[in-house]
Amino acid sequence: MQTVYIKLFFSALFWGASAIAGKWLFAVLRPAQVTFLRFALAALALGAVVTLARRQPGPASLGEHLRLAVLGVVGVSLCYYFYFEGLYYSSAFNAGLIEATIPLVTLALSVLLKEEHLDSAQTTGFALAYVGVLVIVTRLDWAVIQAFAYNRGDVLLLLGTLCFGLYNVLLRKFRFSFASQNTKLFYIFLYGSAPLAGWVWLDGLGQPLHWTLDIHGWLALAVLALGASVLAYVFFNQGIQAIGASRASSFINLVPVITAGLAFILLGERPDFSQLLGSAVILLGVSLSQYGWPRWLAARVAAAS
Repeated sequence: MQTVYIKLFFSALFWGASAIAGKWLFAVLRPAQVTFLRFALAALALGAVVTLARRQPGPASLGEHLRLAVLGVVGVSLCYYFYFEGLYYSSAFNAGLIEATIPLVTLALSVLLKEEHLDSAQTTGFALAYVGVLVIVTRLDWAVIQAFAYNRGDVLLLLGTLCFGLYNVLLRKFRFSFASQNTKLFYIFLYGSAPLAGWVWLDGLGQPLHWTLDIHGWLALAVLALGASVLAYVFFNQGIQAIGASRASSFINLVPVITAGLAFILLGERPDFSQLLGSAVILLGVSLSQYGWPRWLAARVAAAS
């Protein structure tokens, strides 16, 4: 059982480090190149795993391939187009915090589709989290609010969370004839990589693209492709199977903390007051939405309602 918790911690560590790795790679590569290389290499790695396993059946019908292609476009192509473009213009600190709202976006979309209902804690937590996002995006600057001069990167990061929330909802709704998570991820990454190749081509029309990486660049790419895209997902799926989705998902709350710490240590990003305030409000909102009211407050809330 201890091994499961170690694997879940490494999932959070890889996901938290992905923003830092992306920032390192932006010194030599464009966001289009980083995104394509991440998922193309991840697809190759998972393809090797699936081939070696041999006993993992794949999709049996055209309908399954189409559903996997939709998941790939929404959860990989669109989501990470917005994520890496947003990261390019924003900070790793902001990316980690805005990414922490993905469970809330997933919940909101599920409510809109009438699959779930919000209780008072989830509603309050949702509102709090996006107040925190608003604090980060506006930097508590009235001139920014009046002029709608929001950071382009933060807005793109928010669009990325919307795509990933939709991906989570679709992943729950779609049914497949095979149970292998590795096979499913392989096809999602494979189909998601194809549109990203088009993005690279379009990006190269405006300026020449360079593909040369030093040892630090290859290490950063390995963190993204093998760590955050393969091992993190495999470990997380194993954690869900071993201890359940709720307990495994609690490790996701470590991601923004890890990102913020690594951004400070490795990138020298020092958050200002608005970022610290926004991060505290976001984490409070996410925790309240996921875990409900504290025991000492739950009785009062129930009485008031």
